[in-house]
Amino acid sequence: MTSGFHLHLTGPLQSYGGPQGGRVRDTHPHPTRSALTGMIAAAQGRPRGTDLTDLDALTYTIRVDRPGERLRDWHTVGGGYPKHQTVMTADGSRRGASVIFEDYFLADAAFTVAVTGPPALLDQAATALARPVFPPHLGRRACPPALPVLIGTSTDPITDLDRLPLHREQPRKDQPTVDILFIAEHPPADEPHRPPTRHISDAPLPDRRYAARPVWETRRSLPAALCTGYGTPYLTALTTT
Repeated sequence: MTSGFHLHLTGPLQSYGGPQGGRVRDTHPHPTRSALTGMIAAAQGRPRGTDLTDLDALTYTIRVDRPGERLRDWHTVGGGYPKHQTVMTADGSRRGASVIFEDYFLADAAFTVAVTGPPALLDQAATALARPVFPPHLGRRACPPALPVLIGTSTDPITDLDRLPLHREQPRKDQPTVDILFIAEHPPADEPHRPPTRHISDAPLPDRRYAARPVWETRRSLPAALCTGYGTPYLTALTTT
């Protein structure tokens, strides 16, 4: 049995949308609960539309190693074709003109996530993520991870977020600490009555609906020595931690 495990989500692009429609598809600045739940469900091989309520028992604490840059992708669909070959509408007719979309992504972001919950469910999820049935993606299928998402199991995953290597460049030599954002689904242990920072509609429901949930944001100073840079130095630090 395990008390939890860690995920690391990084890649050229990530995108974590929520309840939205139309031609502007935005992203949240961090992984959503629906994206994390969907990643675990996909790793387990669950087909689309499967009941995921058992995964509601899992909780996620996110450490923002690198927030990344918000990137806009502007593109068209169906341009340059005669009307009978343009984009089809819900009633079966054709639009007759190109459709313009604005998609937003997080470029060069990195997140470390502590996953906690019932031991049996954690074991099942970690086993699936180690050998996923369907490959993981970072919010959208077009956003593959740059590294394996599962770091490993832990007996105290939330506390371990304060000591795991940070996937970011070293600060100036005279800077002993770095300011890191944590996003949790529960108030800090030392502030149990603190109200949530905000509510976000990203808890998955059937039929692609979402429920609102509270999140607590906290900034903490971590040792600058945890910053290991990119690529091989980061992976080496992970394997020796």
